Amino acid sequence: MSMSLDGQLARKACNVIWRQLREVTCRSAALVAFALIARVASAQSSKPWDGFYAGVNAGGAQNSTCASSTLNGATIDSASLRTFSSRYCPSGGIVGGVQIGENFQTKRLVWGVGADLDIWSAKDNHSSLKYTGAAPPPGTYAFSGKLRPNGFAIIGPRIGYAGDLLLPYLRMGAVITTGSHDSTLSYTPPGLTKPTASFSGGKNFASTGWVAGGGTEIGLNGAWSITVEYLHVNLGKGSNSTTTCNGSTSACAAFSGISLNSVHDVFTANTIRVGINYWFGYWGDAR
Repeated sequence: MSMSLDGQLARKACNVIWRQLREVTCRSAALVAFALIARVASAQSSKPWDGFYAGVNAGGAQNSTCASSTLNGATIDSASLRTFSSRYCPSGGIVGGVQIGENFQTKRLVWGVGADLDIWSAKDNHSSLKYTGAAPPPGTYAFSGKLRPNGFAIIGPRIGYAGDLLLPYLRMGAVITTGSHDSTLSYTPPGLTKPTASFSGGKNFASTGWVAGGGTEIGLNGAWSITVEYLHVNLGKGSNSTTTCNGSTSACAAFSGISLNSVHDVFTANTIRVGINYWFGYWGDAR
């Protein structure tokens, strides 16, 4: 009887000890888990806008510039002069591309450098006139040229204020355009399909310029963010020029004393783009 009672007491003592061990183990595991969660949260929030990022963007651009071309000469009457005068003022287009960059965060200050490569829906100027007068010679006169670039690259610094979920910033830099910039007036005689003479209209806009603007980056769940950005692009003035006929001596003989005067305004554009970025260093202070 005594042995049985002692065994029951021993089992009860073991059960008590076992429950206490389980409670201690569970509490310890919970504390470790909370510590890890706190560490991850701290890693995510201490420098959320620091590191390397890459993404894509899309939006619209509204450019305000005009190009004027006028065919002048003593042998051209006033009616013909008005006919060959032209003024082209392109409007907006669609832009889109990719961006990369790297930020450095010190407390609430964020500074870095970024580069964008975007395609711009190119706007061509194509107009033609079948002329039947005597001077200049009869035939088809066609004016063509790019009124905005095929694309552009932007590189430059940006600086911003680091919030927990928002990063308002300012940026500026250099812009480099791609594609043809020139305009041309060509002449095709009656019965032929290819031009025999032409006049250069000069460059509609410069190849390089500057850009400035700002935006806001919004942190999403995980390593992703959305950017809304406005940029003002300035490519300066194209080349104003007065050019004479370009072609064979016989083809240009009929255009003796006739020139093409071209005037280009300053090329400016305003773009609004929405982008999405992936932050490679999101898991943070472990880097």
